[in-house]
Amino acid sequence: MFEYLATLPKDLTFFLEVRHPDWYIDPHRDELFKKLQQLGIGSVITDAVGRRDCCHMHLTIPKTIIRFVGNSLHPTDYLRIDDWVNRIHLWLEKGIKEIYFFMHMHEETYSPELSQYLTQQLNKVCGLNLKVPVIIKKKRKG
Repeated sequence: MFEYLATLPKDLTFFLEVRHPDWYIDPHRDELFKKLQQLGIGSVITDAVGRRDCCHMHLTIPKTIIRFVGNSLHPTDYLRIDDWVNRIHLWLEKGIKEIYFFMHMHEETYSPELSQYLTQQLNKVCGLNLKVPVIIKKKRKG
Protein backbone atom coordinates (compact mmCIF):
# COMPACT_ATOMS: atom_id res chain seq x y z
CA MET A 1 0.00 0.00 0.00
CA PHE A 2 2.76 2.47 0.89
CA GLU A 3 4.44 1.89 -2.47
CA TYR A 4 1.20 2.84 -4.23
CA LEU A 5 0.67 5.92 -2.05
CA ALA A 6 4.19 7.09 -2.93
CA THR A 7 3.20 7.17 -6.63
CA LEU A 8 0.32 9.64 -6.14
CA PRO A 9 0.74 13.10 -7.66
CA LYS A 10 2.46 15.54 -5.32
CA ASP A 11 0.48 18.56 -6.55
CA LEU A 12 -2.76 17.19 -5.04
CA THR A 13 -3.71 16.53 -1.42
CA PHE A 14 -4.76 12.99 -0.59
CA PHE A 15 -6.33 11.54 2.54
CA LEU A 16 -6.43 7.91 3.60
CA GLU A 17 -9.10 6.23 5.67
CA VAL A 18 -8.37 2.77 7.01
CA ARG A 19 -11.07 0.71 8.65
CA HIS A 20 -9.50 -2.62 9.47
CA PRO A 21 -8.89 -2.75 13.24
CA ASP A 22 -5.33 -4.09 12.82
CA TRP A 23 -4.20 -0.69 11.49
CA TYR A 24 -4.90 0.80 14.91
CA ILE A 25 -2.74 -1.65 16.85
CA ASP A 26 1.01 -1.19 17.32
CA PRO A 27 3.28 -1.53 15.43
CA HIS A 28 0.94 -0.94 12.45
CA ARG A 29 -0.51 2.28 13.87
CA ASP A 30 2.84 3.98 14.37
CA GLU A 31 4.07 2.83 10.96
CA LEU A 32 0.88 4.03 9.24
CA PHE A 33 0.86 7.55 10.65
CA LYS A 34 4.63 7.99 10.31
CA LYS A 35 4.54 6.92 6.66
CA LEU A 36 1.52 9.13 5.88
CA GLN A 37 3.37 12.08 7.39
CA GLN A 38 6.47 11.32 5.32
CA LEU A 39 4.35 11.08 2.16
CA GLY A 40 2.38 14.25 2.94
CA ILE A 41 -0.92 12.35 2.99
CA GLY A 42 -3.68 13.23 5.43
CA SER A 43 -5.49 10.76 7.64
CA VAL A 44 -9.26 10.57 7.78
CA ILE A 45 -10.63 10.55 11.31
CA THR A 46 -13.77 8.45 11.51
CA ASP A 47 -16.15 9.05 14.39
CA ALA A 48 -18.57 6.15 14.47
CA VAL A 49 -20.15 4.73 17.60
CA GLY A 50 -18.73 1.29 18.23
CA ARG A 51 -15.47 2.03 16.36
CA ARG A 52 -13.56 4.31 18.68
CA ASP A 53 -10.22 3.07 17.29
CA CYS A 54 -10.94 4.94 14.02
CA CYS A 55 -11.38 8.17 16.00
CA HIS A 56 -7.60 8.41 16.35
CA MET A 57 -6.78 12.19 16.34
CA HIS A 58 -3.55 11.79 14.33
CA LEU A 59 -2.89 14.78 12.08
CA THR A 60 -0.24 13.78 9.57
CA ILE A 61 -0.52 17.08 7.68
CA PRO A 62 -2.07 20.42 8.77
CA LYS A 63 -5.39 19.35 7.23
CA THR A 64 -7.92 16.67 8.07
CA ILE A 65 -11.17 15.06 7.06
CA ILE A 66 -13.56 14.07 9.82
CA ARG A 67 -16.12 11.44 8.80
CA PHE A 68 -18.90 11.63 11.37
CA VAL A 69 -21.44 8.82 11.46
CA GLY A 70 -24.47 9.95 13.42
CA ASN A 71 -27.22 7.91 15.03
CA SER A 72 -30.43 9.57 13.83
CA LEU A 73 -30.19 12.51 16.26
CA HIS A 74 -29.65 10.40 19.36
CA PRO A 75 -28.65 12.73 22.25
CA THR A 76 -25.09 11.37 22.07
CA ASP A 77 -24.80 12.78 18.53
CA TYR A 78 -25.02 16.28 19.98
CA LEU A 79 -22.47 15.48 22.70
CA ARG A 80 -20.06 14.13 20.09
CA ILE A 81 -20.58 17.23 17.93
CA ASP A 82 -19.86 19.45 20.94
CA ASP A 83 -16.62 17.52 21.51
CA TRP A 84 -15.68 18.04 17.86
CA VAL A 85 -16.40 21.75 18.04
CA ASN A 86 -14.05 22.06 21.03
CA ARG A 87 -11.37 19.98 19.26
CA ILE A 88 -11.70 22.06 16.09
CA HIS A 89 -11.43 25.24 18.14
CA LEU A 90 -8.15 23.96 19.61
CA TRP A 91 -6.82 22.95 16.19
CA LEU A 92 -7.72 26.36 14.73
CA GLU A 93 -5.83 28.06 17.55
CA LYS A 94 -2.81 25.84 16.79
CA GLY A 95 -2.92 26.77 13.09
CA ILE A 96 -4.57 23.90 11.24
CA LYS A 97 -5.04 24.92 7.61
CA GLU A 98 -8.12 23.00 6.45
CA ILE A 99 -10.82 20.88 8.08
CA TYR A 100 -13.42 18.97 6.10
CA PHE A 101 -16.36 17.57 8.04
CA PHE A 102 -18.38 14.86 6.33
CA MET A 103 -21.67 14.23 8.12
CA HIS A 104 -23.77 11.20 7.41
CA MET A 105 -26.09 8.76 9.10
CA HIS A 106 -27.79 5.49 8.39
CA GLU A 107 -30.99 7.51 8.01
CA GLU A 108 -29.81 10.50 5.97
CA THR A 109 -32.96 12.54 6.53
CA TYR A 110 -31.43 13.57 9.89
CA SER A 111 -28.05 14.73 8.54
CA PRO A 112 -29.20 18.27 7.62
CA GLU A 113 -30.48 18.99 11.14
CA LEU A 114 -27.24 17.84 12.78
CA SER A 115 -25.26 19.78 10.15
CA GLN A 116 -27.15 22.92 11.17
CA TYR A 117 -26.28 22.31 14.81
CA LEU A 118 -22.60 21.71 13.96
CA THR A 119 -22.40 24.93 11.94
CA GLN A 120 -24.13 27.01 14.61
CA GLN A 121 -21.79 25.65 17.30
CA LEU A 122 -18.68 26.24 15.17
CA ASN A 123 -19.76 29.83 14.60
CA LYS A 124 -20.47 30.35 18.30
CA VAL A 125 -17.45 28.63 19.84
CA CYS A 126 -14.82 29.24 17.16
CA GLY A 127 -15.90 32.73 16.14
CA LEU A 128 -16.49 31.62 12.57
CA ASN A 129 -19.02 32.97 10.13
CA LEU A 130 -20.04 29.81 8.31
CA LYS A 131 -23.28 29.72 6.39
CA VAL A 132 -25.84 27.63 8.28
CA PRO A 133 -27.49 25.09 5.97
CA VAL A 134 -31.13 25.77 5.23
CA ILE A 135 -33.56 22.87 5.23
CA ILE A 136 -36.09 23.21 2.43
CA LYS A 137 -39.25 21.22 2.98
CA LYS A 138 -40.85 19.87 -0.14
CA LYS A 139 -44.51 20.61 -0.70
CA ARG A 140 -46.60 17.51 -0.80
CA LYS A 141 -48.72 16.86 -3.84
CA GLY A 142 -52.43 16.55 -3.45
